Amino acid sequence: MSLTIIEVKDNLIGMLHGGTLNKVRNIEYLFERVANTMLSKLDPVDTIRTKGLDSTIYDDIYTYSLPSDYKKIIDLMPQDEREISDSAQRIVANYFDLQKSIRDKKVSIEGSEGSKIIRINWRSRAGKVLSTLNDVDDNGTWSAVGTASNVEQDTIIYHSGGGSIKVDLAASGDGIQNTTLTAVDMTNEDENADIFLWFYIKDTIDLANINSASIIWGNDLTTAYWIGVAQTTQADGSTFKVGWNLIKTPWSTATETGTVDPAIIDSASITFDVDAAISNIRIDNLIFNIGRAFDIKYYSKYIFRNTAGTYLSRPTNNAITVLLDNDAIQIFLLESLIACAHQMEGEDSSFDINWAEKELYGVGTKPGLYKKYKAENPTMSKKAISKYGSSPFSNSYLH
Repeated sequence: MSLTIIEVKDNLIGMLHGGTLNKVRNIEYLFERVANTMLSKLDPVDTIRTKGLDSTIYDDIYTYSLPSDYKKIIDLMPQDEREISDSAQRIVANYFDLQKSIRDKKVSIEGSEGSKIIRINWRSRAGKVLSTLNDVDDNGTWSAVGTASNVEQDTIIYHSGGGSIKVDLAASGDGIQNTTLTAVDMTNEDENADIFLWFYIKDTIDLANINSASIIWGNDLTTAYWIGVAQTTQADGSTFKVGWNLIKTPWSTATETGTVDPAIIDSASITFDVDAAISNIRIDNLIFNIGRAFDIKYYSKYIFRNTAGTYLSRPTNNAITVLLDNDAIQIFLLESLIACAHQMEGEDSSFDINWAEKELYGVGTKPGLYKKYKAENPTMSKKAISKYGSSPFSNSYLH
């Protein structure tokens, strides 16, 4: 039985001996704090949601964004036909990174600049490499575009394969190109694949001056080619940063010039839009990859929803719904009572707080509502294991 905020307020007035809530300041913020407190102790079944990940999942591409209301992962499942072996194991970050190239169906929940991200290693379809960009002339010859200069190999700073290509950019539109690559058959990838590319920004000055990166590919670069949409963020939607950046260009959004034969893709150009000259930008690993769509089942950190169906961290009006059933809503009301009593500091405040805490946590051998709820609804979140080979029953499956 979900309640609206006005119904929550009416309940609180009764629990506060028929008084008013006039002394409670910014009560919507109070409800947000109460929700955070409650969800730190409990995983209500009412908050379980299933949503498609914003990005399809690719071989050897590991970092993806999570839903904005994500709290804990329960399951990760392919949207197409799921087999009995299609179950991901959650592991800690360092083990994920150390063995990502040799393991499969692993996930890691990590943080990035104040937000949670999910790293996924789930092998479905190997990508096709158009160029490793390990050296200027290891596959055809990479040369300067526009006023770019000093196109050379870098064996010190690279993302994979033992080298990258380093170039100085003088103005917008500068970059590198190669029309003599070994032809790759992209028939299956034609308008289905996404194109991935790594590039390296050396410092904050260059970071402030770079706006976007663009990729062109085709049978040549003059009569039969595709122009990808300029990418202004990384593949996972995050902003460019100092260090290695991964961009994703969807083939489906590119513009075709002439008629490109996808069976003989042998040319590519990589250029940048900049506000000022940038030196020593590194470029590495141009891959065409077809992704696989996944759903994520998770506990949400938002228990409020407006009439338009939007989930919220904080209620904004009396019509907002608290998405909790009877047992969980009672816990929310009691936590709200404690928070209100702290603010009101009336003659009954201590009594109200003590009574609510006994109801929530129990007295003596009498269990409280939290313990009862957890016994009836144990969490189903995936627990991270600390190493490979840990017991799947105690650590790595669904709890």
